[in-house]
Amino acid sequence: MANFGKDGKMTVKARLLLVVAAIAALAGCVGPGSKENSGTPASVASAPLRVAVFVDNGARNVGAFRWLEITARMKNAVATPVDGEAVRNGALDSADVLVMPGGSSVDEAKSLEAAGREKVKAFVKAGGGYVGTCAGCCLLMEPSKDHPDMLHMIPFKFGPSGGRADLSISFNRRAEELAGIKKAKVPIRYSWGPVPLPSLPVEDSDVEVIATYNGNLNAINDSARPSMAGQAAAFAGTYGKGRRFVLSVHPEYDPDDHFVLQGAFRFVTGRELEWDYPQRKRSQLAVGFMCDDSFGAEVARLVQRLVTEDEFDILPLNSAAVSEGWLHHVDAVLAPSFAARAKPAAGLYGKNSERTKAFLARGGRIFAWGRAAEEAGKHDEIGTTCVGSAEDALAALRAFAAEPVPPRSPFPAKVEKPLVAGIFQDDGSSSVPFAGMLALSPEYELRFLGPKDYANGGLDGLDLVIQSGNARAMQYDAIGEKGAEALKQFVLGGGKYYGVCAGAFLALQPSLPERRGLGLVPFKDDAPAHCRGVAPIKVKFSEAGKGVFEVSSTNRVVAYANGPALVPGDSVEDSDIKVLGRYLGRTVNICQPEPLPEMKDKAAFVGGRVGKGMVFLSCPHPEFEEGNFDLVRNGIKLLTGVAPSGTWVDRMRGAVSVKYVSSDKASVQFLFGPLLRDSRIDVLPAKEGWEELPHVDAVVLTADVSNGDVSYLTTFIRRGGRVVVVADTEQGRQAAGKLAGAVVVDSYDKVIAAILN
Repeated sequence: MANFGKDGKMTVKARLLLVVAAIAALAGCVGPGSKENSGTPASVASAPLRVAVFVDNGARNVGAFRWLEITARMKNAVATPVDGEAVRNGALDSADVLVMPGGSSVDEAKSLEAAGREKVKAFVKAGGGYVGTCAGCCLLMEPSKDHPDMLHMIPFKFGPSGGRADLSISFNRRAEELAGIKKAKVPIRYSWGPVPLPSLPVEDSDVEVIATYNGNLNAINDSARPSMAGQAAAFAGTYGKGRRFVLSVHPEYDPDDHFVLQGAFRFVTGRELEWDYPQRKRSQLAVGFMCDDSFGAEVARLVQRLVTEDEFDILPLNSAAVSEGWLHHVDAVLAPSFAARAKPAAGLYGKNSERTKAFLARGGRIFAWGRAAEEAGKHDEIGTTCVGSAEDALAALRAFAAEPVPPRSPFPAKVEKPLVAGIFQDDGSSSVPFAGMLALSPEYELRFLGPKDYANGGLDGLDLVIQSGNARAMQYDAIGEKGAEALKQFVLGGGKYYGVCAGAFLALQPSLPERRGLGLVPFKDDAPAHCRGVAPIKVKFSEAGKGVFEVSSTNRVVAYANGPALVPGDSVEDSDIKVLGRYLGRTVNICQPEPLPEMKDKAAFVGGRVGKGMVFLSCPHPEFEEGNFDLVRNGIKLLTGVAPSGTWVDRMRGAVSVKYVSSDKASVQFLFGPLLRDSRIDVLPAKEGWEELPHVDAVVLTADVSNGDVSYLTTFIRRGGRVVVVADTEQGRQAAGKLAGAVVVDSYDKVIAAILN
């Protein structure tokens, strides 16, 4: 494998060694990733693999939970949580592999202390394996001013990092040769990971870059920095007699990426390891487990127990998940005694206090112990149940599950003359968050607009039209020239227009000849031919924006998904449109490696009068997170003078958890009619992909079954999940026939029975 000189380039000696290795491999010699060369003697290969998982300060958040879940469910392996003290006292002497999760490498190094750091180096040098993600990668880098205690086990130093997103990395041919990971572009979770740069060589160390970043992300910081594209994202190599496999990203989050972790263990141990996935059962209580901070060994053992037993359905939560609204979809929350003192159970208090109070008011329960209970004691008004230990928490949780279920609160009655809002819905539209807000608001009556409604009088009687997100060109093409003209005249004649992402694109002036738009505002998109990607991005409100959004803070982080970045276009007659917020983050470019125009200082929110009507455009997606619903409500208030007060429907204890994939107008009319109002069913937030499958009982598909659906849902059905397909055409029934075990119904009035029976 490649040695690096002081200039960061491969040495001549290393090149010669690679040539010799290649010749040996061609001659039939054992390759570096084979079992025979793994350092695992054949005589003990069948013995359970001994995996130590670091759980002290620094190893934290959902990633650490996922590592505990994965290792606890490994077949033919025994996972032991270890803290810094255990490492210093020789815990690695009885381990084959050390797993170092993400979090803070600085805190991980401090937890180990100098003696523990030397123990880790000695463990690997003597033949141990090391698998690290994100902070676990940072820990092996060269020390720096901000990271003084790093182990310097790889010849790399810290480069710029910032932001979080699902981006992609590309594994090269060596990844396949060393770890069996096929050369491919892989979507994967990134969260403030390092961008490693070559640095001083490391004695007795060989290492190779086996994956690189494909794009660039600088969505939170406003300062310039070098691009991530083409820089290292994963390494594999030896250190003494041992092996290391580290990544600056988080494959542990998504089961789709676990093949990368299997490759990591294959490389460092020579073994083929497997683990299964949890699957919710209908009788289980849905329990959120707070993961904002580090665990410690005692709490880690509790996590291992919970994820390997069938008593509860355990969902990892953190501050971001609570802000997104996940308390609506759990019955109870465990707030454990964390290892650190920084922010125990912080996700339930502070900015999330009102959400926590609402969760408790509808019958949920929070059980806290240790330092989390100490933190809860500072918030007596919230009503957390404090217990003495983890065992006490489990006993209280079981008792809670046996309590009678309180009735659901009645839905609020509509005011005498509600405003009438129409929401565009077509295949791929992200209308559900808006519909949830308006359908449950007494101040609004909700209608859904199909593509043909615009040209056929569907806008008559509406006060407000919401054009939600989907592919930027689809909405104009879907509603057609006549529909687009009807929508424009609706606004100019006094109607109110809320456009988000694709709906914002629709209102803009065309910035390319083939791009069509309504031209309602004096703006166009800065890079209309490109797809930037999906990531949270920081925005800065103008003084006018602070007034409209009723916020005192200047900045906010908001979900972004390929929306426009607005630059001035031609003036629009009889209009007064103000910039309400600008992008503060510089770059979201995770779809392709070539540079795109920077987003910083370009308009992200605009609003005001055009003709007799009003327009509000949101380029990012504040509706994706409950913590940003105030921006949505006040954007609507700017248009109509009335902020909607509704939100999502709360789960009833014992309800069936359902992922509902809406498509056309009929599908969302059913969702916001009978389905959400049935207390026996809890509908999870609509998100792309199938990450939620381990925590749902049933899936409802309302569009034709795709090959991708078959791939994911066949396994889901085998694990005990139920899939209901609404197919009222012969084509739909034929497509549904590809999914063995699915329940096919021909009308929406049969869906609820199909879910429950």
